[in-house]
Amino acid sequence: MITASRAYPVGAGATGTGRSAVLVHGLEDDWRSWEPLAVALGSDWDLRALCLPWRAGNDYRWRREGTPGDWLAAGLAALPDTPDVLIGHSFGANAVLEVLARAERPPSAGAVLFAPFHRSPEAEVTWRTFERSKRVFERHLGDGVRVRLGRRGRATDNDIVDAVVAGARGRLGPVAFLASFDSYLASGHLDLARVDVPVLVVTGDGDPGLGTAHRDDLTGRLPRCTVLLEVEHDHFGHVRHPARFGRAVTGFASSVLPDPRRTV
Repeated sequence: MITASRAYPVGAGATGTGRSAVLVHGLEDDWRSWEPLAVALGSDWDLRALCLPWRAGNDYRWRREGTPGDWLAAGLAALPDTPDVLIGHSFGANAVLEVLARAERPPSAGAVLFAPFHRSPEAEVTWRTFERSKRVFERHLGDGVRVRLGRRGRATDNDIVDAVVAGARGRLGPVAFLASFDSYLASGHLDLARVDVPVLVVTGDGDPGLGTAHRDDLTGRLPRCTVLLEVEHDHFGHVRHPARFGRAVTGFASSVLPDPRRTV
């Protein structure tokens, strides 16, 4: 049975005159991963981060109950109000796209997608596709471990870090990868023409999860899409460079969404 995911306030807390956003973490991640970006956004934003069933350490039984979009929709429905912006990362970004493409009413006034992955509907799915996706997943897994280690990771011998990554890979087994691969396949079946809100896609050449052809297909199918190609972007750019990405979110919201301080 699908139940609503818990929402946690993050950041300094809003002044009551700013914008609101709901944050959607990636696979094997955690709502706390949004804290650096929340600090960068500051008190002008009311931020709530959902703790979704694909969080780190889950058993993946949630997949038997519904799609990522189903779980996200349940979490959004339990909130007291509709956010100005939905912000998703990676697997979470794809869940945001699924909700936007299927909802009868837009669940937000806009969306920001950090490092989504997407399959062009015309792209043939082959064993080569499967193997490439597995390599990308394992790279993202390793990068995620290093991001969580932070300064400790930079000061730790590479062999030790590699051992931690191998341990994480062994713990997850194929189940986490298959959830990710299924989301990639499903992305090619979304009716993106139904997404009638402004969307900012943030990506870059440092992230192998969204190649140029698939990126162009994704952004070309979204009716109201802006693309930000960041030189320093990798799969976890919003964590590594929160100030830069915070400015991108604020700039997007200021340019395409109504001013929340304007009175009628």
